[in-house]
Amino acid sequence: MKTKKLNFLFLFACFLLSSCNNADEEIKKWPDKGDYYDSSKEVAFSSITPDWGRINDNFIIKGNFPSDTSKIKVFFGDKKAVLVSCDGRELYGLIPKQKPGFNKITVEVDGQPYESESAKFKYYQTQSVKSVVGKLNDWSGSWKDQSLLDETKIEYSSNLVAVGGKKQDNLIFVVGGWNDRTYFVSFDDNMVMRLINVGYMGSIAVDNSRNKIALMPRNGGAIYTATREDGWTLNSIGLSVPFQGDSQGALTYAEDNNLLYCMSGDGLYEINISDKSYKKVINKGDFPAFNGLNTGQWRHYLTYSKFDKCFFASYPDDNGILKLWKDSDNKWQVERYAGFKPGWMASAFGDRLNDAVLKQPCGMAVNSYGELYVCLRNAHCIVKIKGRLVTLVAGTPDRSGKVNGFPTDCFFDCPLAIAIDSEENFFIGEENSRAIRKMTIE
Repeated sequence: MKTKKLNFLFLFACFLLSSCNNADEEIKKWPDKGDYYDSSKEVAFSSITPDWGRINDNFIIKGNFPSDTSKIKVFFGDKKAVLVSCDGRELYGLIPKQKPGFNKITVEVDGQPYESESAKFKYYQTQSVKSVVGKLNDWSGSWKDQSLLDETKIEYSSNLVAVGGKKQDNLIFVVGGWNDRTYFVSFDDNMVMRLINVGYMGSIAVDNSRNKIALMPRNGGAIYTATREDGWTLNSIGLSVPFQGDSQGALTYAEDNNLLYCMSGDGLYEINISDKSYKKVINKGDFPAFNGLNTGQWRHYLTYSKFDKCFFASYPDDNGILKLWKDSDNKWQVERYAGFKPGWMASAFGDRLNDAVLKQPCGMAVNSYGELYVCLRNAHCIVKIKGRLVTLVAGTPDRSGKVNGFPTDCFFDCPLAIAIDSEENFFIGEENSRAIRKMTIE
């Protein structure tokens, strides 16, 4: 009798374990169980599970909702969540970045807000670096024109941008070296796909809608565009811009989606996409800040800050960053903004001009707070510039490696490119890591 009882308990425990595993698997796969929306009853929001979490964790909201997620929005505080599916009584999604502590949850259906008095959510901030495309230090196998995210082989990523997707932002990146390729990363579909073989692309820029990109070959000249609507098919606009040096990273949009900016070796060009024209707005010979710089160098990155209404141009060979802007009289100005110390010195932070040693600054990105994030290729780290202060964000200065985890415990290997998505997560492309990494800093 005792043996039978033990066997029964063992089988019952196995059943419970199997049920739990199946439940976890069910949540992870975002099940589509049918349509249980009761249109004869009012829309209702009853509860959320779990009631605490971090960015990109899964959540389930229970109630009575239309199953068409295009009619529904969910807000944690003022931050909109990514919705994955709805079966009419359970709404599945991903927790967005938000303020720490307790936040109000609002479900909008056809613009009408619904709240639950009993539903509260406590948000915990997180900081992490993880691989999202490819595998760190994986030199096995050969290139594939289409593959799963973790099976992708990357020589190195010299440029990348975050573009609009179905449920979340996706990526388009340029693979550098002598085998240049341009790839589309769909996090929605867990796939990496080669776009088109217009060889040796050097620079890529995304407009403010995140639905259109512009590209330029590595030796400059021709301008290509692609849109999400057309499946990111690259098309020449029939315009060639005079270019000196290499165009790697030297392209960006600013406020107007019709205007593209290009930093050439001889100055800054403004390109009108609509009427297919261009003009040089900054001639390097007119500004002392350019004196002595190797303006024709290979790597050359440009970005725009909506917060400060200015451009930043990095000069890796000179270990410095320029700031370019229009003054109150609508005249262009250029100044040395950060760095410009000898590259043999140890990395140092602090005041951006008096103290900071920036060893080969490359890709740059600006968040909504006006903070400038910079990849330091030869220092193997990411820094942030705000006001006059330069601080370490991720990586171990002057030590290369391939380690994920907490940002300042990580190791990078020649970071080149950085992009920011609509949730202000960062994506980093490196020369030697064989992966693209996602950096979440809150």
